Amino acid sequence: MQKTLYEKNNANLPRLETDTFFVDFTDEHKYTGYINDMVEFINGFQLKNTEHWARFVEQFRHDADGADGGWRGEYWGKLMRGACFVYSLNKDPELYAVLKKTVSDMIDSADKNGRISSYAVESQFNGWDMWCRKYVLLGMQYFIEICDDASFVEKIVASMKGQVDYLMEHIGDDKMVITSTSTFWEGLNSSSILEPVVRLYNITGEEKYLSFAEHIVKNGGIASNDVVKLVLESDILPYQLPVKKAYEMISFFEGILEYYRVTKEEKYKTAVIAFADRILKSDFTVIGCCGCYYENFDNSTVRQANTNPIKIQQETCVTVTLMKYMYQLTLLTGDAKYVDAFERSMYNAYLGAINTEKVTNKKLEAEHPEYFIEPLPFDSYSPLVAAARGIGIGGMKVMRDNHYYGCCVCISPAGLGMFAKMALLTSKNGFALNLFNTGVIKATTPAGNAVTFNIETDYPKTGYVKVTVNLDSEEEFELKVRNPEWSKTTTLLVNGENVPATEGYIALNRIWKDGDTIELNLDMRTQAFYVSVEGPKLITGFTPADRILPAYEKDDPLAKERVAFRRGPVFLAQENRLGCNVDEATAFEIGEDGYVEVEVSDKVPFRHLVGAEVPLKDGSKMLLCDYASAGKLWTEESKMAVWMLAK
Repeated sequence: MQKTLYEKNNANLPRLETDTFFVDFTDEHKYTGYINDMVEFINGFQLKNTEHWARFVEQFRHDADGADGGWRGEYWGKLMRGACFVYSLNKDPELYAVLKKTVSDMIDSADKNGRISSYAVESQFNGWDMWCRKYVLLGMQYFIEICDDASFVEKIVASMKGQVDYLMEHIGDDKMVITSTSTFWEGLNSSSILEPVVRLYNITGEEKYLSFAEHIVKNGGIASNDVVKLVLESDILPYQLPVKKAYEMISFFEGILEYYRVTKEEKYKTAVIAFADRILKSDFTVIGCCGCYYENFDNSTVRQANTNPIKIQQETCVTVTLMKYMYQLTLLTGDAKYVDAFERSMYNAYLGAINTEKVTNKKLEAEHPEYFIEPLPFDSYSPLVAAARGIGIGGMKVMRDNHYYGCCVCISPAGLGMFAKMALLTSKNGFALNLFNTGVIKATTPAGNAVTFNIETDYPKTGYVKVTVNLDSEEEFELKVRNPEWSKTTTLLVNGENVPATEGYIALNRIWKDGDTIELNLDMRTQAFYVSVEGPKLITGFTPADRILPAYEKDDPLAKERVAFRRGPVFLAQENRLGCNVDEATAFEIGEDGYVEVEVSDKVPFRHLVGAEVPLKDGSKMLLCDYASAGKLWTEESKMAVWMLAK
């Protein structure tokens, strides 16, 4: 089994001793419907655009970021990781050729010292230099997972060793401290290079890289404190940490997880799990993101229904990084609650960010006629109360040819690629079916036999899922089927016979035969959500002078008047094109049990996942749609709200 799971990349081998679930790189996924359409949209519109790849490599051939302490150097690696994830799903040979070519170009961009940086030597170890180098390493490491050319893999590994060897000549216990290599966020961005450093140790087995990782870990992530220690020794919540930048902090803890997988020191596992659970407790919104005050942990579980003057919130970089963290926690623990969180992010904040209409930013076009204005495939921020999408481009930097790009645009393809990785995971005893989408998944059983799972469903429109198991010969193994937390009346049939629906996973241990069927019926009743808003809420000011100091926010009386509706994995949203005014209060008819008797509707006049008519107190109905499909015009015409004013 071990060879089947990890023959492509020994960076993953330690997981066999620490994790519960695994990704089998030999699995094949073929989906239809909305998810597949989005994969093909991003594949053609973004990932196979060779001009982008050449432009991003070019940032390393001149001092692109040194003058302004920028992060143009992150674009290549972020996009490469996502592209490799998508390739593992669609196996597009054209995409593979594009990726192999740009990896070769990136290797060739190294200077005589093996150094690959978008900062000149004179300006290195400053700003976002280490952060950008991190993404070059990660991009190369994830390409190894899909690469079928052993000699090219050797070339990639040699390049990565040269890059990290150069870093180790300058950074370490008796040299520069890792947290001193950036003045941003107390060096947290630099410390997140821990993840690819540990992975490089796994690939090469060279102890010097583990020693470098130890240097990063013992410096605690930030200059003023040790965030791992803080999480271990207190009940501190993410928004109470000295540095609250969500994306970078999650990235650092991803590195701590990789470090645990190598060292087997339980305290690191404890910290990684505790940090994840505390995010879900204090900083997780209905759409599956963090941060109502820019891109920071800010107690957003409580603050999410506030009338927020800060429109920059719910950043897509945070969404994707959080999804990736929940995916890693699923592998580690086998706990279905992390799949629940991943799915909420996927079907709400993430899919909502895809720019399916190829809209451009009109403000940018008006203010900068010298730029090459073009539609970007992803939006950067997601509204919660009444607002329009498309307010700005997160992490936008202009390159010297007057083309621009952004951080969220680069990181986002990873979300679609992770759908396949999360959908079916393997275990030492069998499989875990986590996500539901019409398609075919070909996998390998614990005994090494071929098995195919044919999935039929129109989920999330309805909660009915049918899985047919096809085998050449019968075999006994375990198939765990996720029972989502929101489904309170789940039923499951195997070959027409009822099986008790346990919480988390429904474990089916049996001798499977060709043609066996599983029928899952999930509870798709619509539930009303409110937030607890009593008392002052600790938030964080982020002017340059008070970046790490706490502040308090008074209650917003309107927050108590807002309601959100969850139907299965999706939250419903108002949208002006649906015949309502999202700025006005609505008298919804909500039952005493907190549920709403909605009717699924096909009246939504644009492409959507779910349309629903919600009853009002006067006997009429209001048409809503899934949050991800609302607001796609990025204008007042398609203004939207997931937290709706009620009366």
